[in-house]
Amino acid sequence: MRSQKSNPALYIQYVLANRLEDEAGTVMEQQMSKHKRVALQATFKAGYGLYCKDMAAVQEAVPYIRHADYRAYYEVVLLLEEGKSTQAREHLESIRKQWMRSALLAVEASRGVQRYALYKEYERTLPQAVEA
Repeated sequence: MRSQKSNPALYIQYVLANRLEDEAGTVMEQQMSKHKRVALQATFKAGYGLYCKDMAAVQEAVPYIRHADYRAYYEVVLLLEEGKSTQAREHLESIRKQWMRSALLAVEASRGVQRYALYKEYERTLPQAVEA
């Protein structure tokens, strides 16, 4: 993925997965200038907001995400962040992509040190599960 620098849509995944802080903002700006459609920008903004742990940015972007699975994914993340696990679990059923459901269920079901370890593992190996 490192060789995908010329393709910001792919390269942003590499940058975020490897926590390349200095490049993250630059690649995000490239995405925003390249994609002018609000719905597409919203998906990138939500993912970047989650990466930066800026839940207000995620909350702001979610209503504009066109793809139902991605919108529901970020809605569940927000519900989990607010401690509303029952509502999150109910909302989870609307997500058709199995990897999204699995990632969210695993994080929601764990507690304490296990939750921290799982979160860090997802952060390294499946960044879209904790961000995008």
